[in-house]
Amino acid sequence: MSSPTPGSDPNLPQGGAPQGQPGWSAPPPPPAQGYGVQSPQGYGSAPAYSGGPAAPGQRPGMVTAAGIIGIVWGGLGLLFGLLALSLAFAFGAVYGLLLLLSIAVSAALLWAGIQVIQDKSPRLLLLISYVAIGVNLLTTIWAVIEGASILSGLLGFVLPGIVVFLLLNPQSKQFYASRGITY
Repeated sequence: MSSPTPGSDPNLPQGGAPQGQPGWSAPPPPPAQGYGVQSPQGYGSAPAYSGGPAAPGQRPGMVTAAGIIGIVWGGLGLLFGLLALSLAFAFGAVYGLLLLLSIAVSAALLWAGIQVIQDKSPRLLLLISYVAIGVNLLTTIWAVIEGASILSGLLGFVLPGIVVFLLLNPQSKQFYASRGITY
């Protein structure tokens, strides 16, 4: 058997040796594309994220978050409301009626959140969030009259308020405006 001569091995570059051996050099790196300062290897720095609008046709995260909050808050309200309904009228007719109203609002939040996730108009979720804030205000006033803490109903204001904030954000409005939906 004879020893291979340089350039005769089909697995090696023509006239060269494998990487790390004398006589071999790596191909030059591609030129940087104006991304900033050149590194010693010739690559540019990574571009900075500008936080601009979502790609056309893609639902912004704020809209998705509003829909998910509507679904989760509505589902939990429906579940716990139906469980508490048997006890609510034992505490008084007003409290029972307020709980029935809360259950209806929870069902509507669930439905409206699903509509938003399906890229339909967010108008219903926005309106139901306003109604949820109002119902929670009535429930909190009634609870304070009955001797409960005013902080007991705080979450009922926060989550619908977040939904309103997310849907009234300019990025969300722009997404729906590009689809011809105004709310």
